[in-house]
Amino acid sequence: MGIKTPRLIQDRCGVFYFRWIVPLSWRPTVGKTEIRRSLRTKDAAIARQSALLLSIHMEALMAASKRGEPGSTPVPPEVQRIFDGLTESAGQAYKTKVRIFADGRAEIEADTLEEAKEARAMVEAHAKARIAEAEAGRGAKKALSLLPSSLCGTRLKQAAADYVEERRAALSETGTIPKIKGALKAFAELAGDIDVAMASSATVLDYKKKMLAEKKAGTTVNDHIGALVGFFDWCIDNKIARMDNPAKGMQIVGAHSKAVAYKPYSDDELASIFAPGPYLKRMKLPDFYWGPLIALWSGARAEEVASLELRQIRQEKGIWIIDIEKGKTENAVRKVPVHSKLLELGLVEHRDAMAAAGHKQLFPHLTAGKNGFRKNMCRMFGVHLDSPEVGIVDSLKVFHSFRHTAVTKLTSEGVNDGLKKALVGHDLDSRDTAHDGYIHGEGLTLPNLRKAIEKLDFPTVDAAALRLPADHFLPAVAKRIAQAKASRAKAAAKPRKSKQATAARIIVEVR
Repeated sequence: MGIKTPRLIQDRCGVFYFRWIVPLSWRPTVGKTEIRRSLRTKDAAIARQSALLLSIHMEALMAASKRGEPGSTPVPPEVQRIFDGLTESAGQAYKTKVRIFADGRAEIEADTLEEAKEARAMVEAHAKARIAEAEAGRGAKKALSLLPSSLCGTRLKQAAADYVEERRAALSETGTIPKIKGALKAFAELAGDIDVAMASSATVLDYKKKMLAEKKAGTTVNDHIGALVGFFDWCIDNKIARMDNPAKGMQIVGAHSKAVAYKPYSDDELASIFAPGPYLKRMKLPDFYWGPLIALWSGARAEEVASLELRQIRQEKGIWIIDIEKGKTENAVRKVPVHSKLLELGLVEHRDAMAAAGHKQLFPHLTAGKNGFRKNMCRMFGVHLDSPEVGIVDSLKVFHSFRHTAVTKLTSEGVNDGLKKALVGHDLDSRDTAHDGYIHGEGLTLPNLRKAIEKLDFPTVDAAALRLPADHFLPAVAKRIAQAKASRAKAAAKPRKSKQATAARIIVEVR
């Protein structure tokens, strides 16, 4: 249901009027019980704009009058001049301020009758532009819903912050969330901190044109527009704004964002990667050593492995599991049984050694950066691949290829889609096949998942030859932690130039 514009009426010929009931205490002075002034239009959208602006101004004048002495409500001289100014014969000047919400950023102050007429013309032009936009593809209903009378009262930046906070419950803090925040921040910088309901397709189009002018790739532009589509859908679904989604249909046709199709490793490549000599020589830190091994025999993502805490590796109903509590998507939350090869390598013993040393993380020397914990682990693995001993230089074979290797192996061993998706954290309800809708995660028990994970058999990887003592990495971890602590202390002790000193230096240089 639309919001009724106050003091707006229409005569039998279809012309809209502004009707103001004169307060009782003012009637002796004004000489009338009501005042009507033609808005000189039959267009409802234009009339609503004009009537709303006049009504706001009259409310302000009446409020100012009531703030006078008790029992006295004199007629402000402005009142009569305003209504006189609306007639063609009047020539008296008056002062008023008009706000036109062209994306929430226009303001006009009129001091004369001519300026007031210009302001009114701008209001009409604004309303006509909205109607033209609606007729171009979305219908007149949208144009009316975007008028100022439909303001929702929530600013863009506040709504964006609330949206991001809610999405944190289901998305990765080091992947998707930063992308959404970046897109919404850039959009707000262009549009201004406007009322959410005032965001229009024209605003989104301006944002798209800006990105194209900056030579951003089509897939990047579509990623940003996609983030806006999700944001405005959320605003609409949560009753924050009554509007059509202004970002829908704005993406560049043909510029589809596709996941990079990384390749799995062959058995011969796995033999080269995990050859005991080069591997043990190069992988001198626990994340370098354990990261690829855990990924190979679990199909876990790099960040899921690098960020593991000791408590996440535990027994449940007699089965050792890796309890992945958060990840890239909501489906990433899962319990993966620990493969027998990882138990043979001593993963549990490594966990116990770290716990005995007072650590809480599986790799306690790592700290979260912009891209999470995984950066150095993936970088070192890339160095290992490029080394002469391994010699894998295909750009589509990286750390993430272990995930593709695991899924490919499970598929070749006949593991059903439900178990595969539960192990690697894919959507069980994706409807890829006719029966996907009948698969329920709670029915995929740990014993069944353990049987499935054991299908990851890589005969060219000799786990026994790679095993290290449980406390092997403790000295290296202690050294790295001490180095990081000393580096932070040095940075804290370094004197910082004050803003005043910097400003003074700049002034001197300019002189």
